[in-house]
Amino acid sequence: MKFDLPEFVGKDVVFVGMGKGRSMAGLEELLKEHGHIKSFEGVHRQHDAAELYGFLRGYDPATTIFLKNEAVQADLVPVPYTTIWQLFFRLASDNHLTTVGITGTKGKSTTTSLTAAILQHAGKKAVLAGNIGMSPWEALASAAPDTIFVLELSSYQLSDLTVSPHISACINLYNDHTDWHGSLENYWEAKHNIMRFAGPDDVFIYNPDFEALRDWAAKATCHTIAIDPSEKLDLSGAKLFGDHNVLNALVAREIARQFDVPDDVTLEAIQQFEPLRHRMQTVATVHGRTYVDDAIGMTPESTLASLAAVTQTIGPVGCLLLGGQDRSYDFTELMQATAGYNIPHLVLFPETESKMRAALPTGYKPQIFETRSMDEAVAYAAEHAPENSVVLLSTAAPSYLLWKGFEEKGDEFQAAVKALP
Repeated sequence: MKFDLPEFVGKDVVFVGMGKGRSMAGLEELLKEHGHIKSFEGVHRQHDAAELYGFLRGYDPATTIFLKNEAVQADLVPVPYTTIWQLFFRLASDNHLTTVGITGTKGKSTTTSLTAAILQHAGKKAVLAGNIGMSPWEALASAAPDTIFVLELSSYQLSDLTVSPHISACINLYNDHTDWHGSLENYWEAKHNIMRFAGPDDVFIYNPDFEALRDWAAKATCHTIAIDPSEKLDLSGAKLFGDHNVLNALVAREIARQFDVPDDVTLEAIQQFEPLRHRMQTVATVHGRTYVDDAIGMTPESTLASLAAVTQTIGPVGCLLLGGQDRSYDFTELMQATAGYNIPHLVLFPETESKMRAALPTGYKPQIFETRSMDEAVAYAAEHAPENSVVLLSTAAPSYLLWKGFEEKGDEFQAAVKALP
């Protein structure tokens, strides 16, 4: 694979947003080998400065190229920059590599992983990368001419992108990440970049249940395909379950069709697919209670979907673990559903306890246990949830107040369940 990077030759590269995570792994090596850069430095904001990235003005713009990581908001960077994803798509295009980008408020990790699994099952050279899977730079370095990059793309990664994948998909749009983007409109507009720049040879796949996605398709210059949300794709032989996963699978199937994968091959792959950790994952059944880890469920909409799926597939929910960082979500519909399912016990984590209590319908009076401890939460559920019921972790609020992220929250839940006597 040849990467032509003449503008980098002899330059100092400053990576804005330090980290050694997936987005950065292999980047320095690729730029040194193919761009012949002079130096590579990672920098982060100055916490005590009035301008968090004002110090970047101290670099010589004639000899420095700034690469911004997706976690850094554009308006905080006072110097011209490019982004790691802008560079990735350029290099992929230069080498005529096919890119598939998938986004949405919820379900994008499952849909992206499932799409890659289907293509691999069909014998395609599909690489899972982006917000999940391999580093994009390590994937590029090892790519063959017929490689298909299947990319999960978050709103952060899309926010200042000016190029779209060859095949793009948006699963859904809900209220999320408004604290970072500044408004719901800005958040959705960032998602719009997944297909905003697509050309006549490109394809956009979407769920027409969402008005904004219908509007994007109506104005698109690319080919657009709407899935049929009413189609009842049979998941009875699969480990995935729930109506939301049917929609995810319909999007993945439509993407696979663009590569001439027959539907029966797709169904085989779906049936063999192992659900991702912390996403509707059954942990164990202990003393008649089944513990389900849906730690990724961090919005009211995702928890509503989880409740429906668990109730239909496993059984009644006896204890629901809820709560987390307050992002101004409306919990009214969720609490009405909780009452409708007649869930007898709720565990509430801070800082949304009062809002969730206030949203409880009149006449619905579950027993409520408030705690900051996952061990205490699981112990309460083990003691109080009725036998032959489900203990469900799906908090309907972000995890960051008590945990580093949903993975740590789910890991603690699973460890506490496995430690039960």
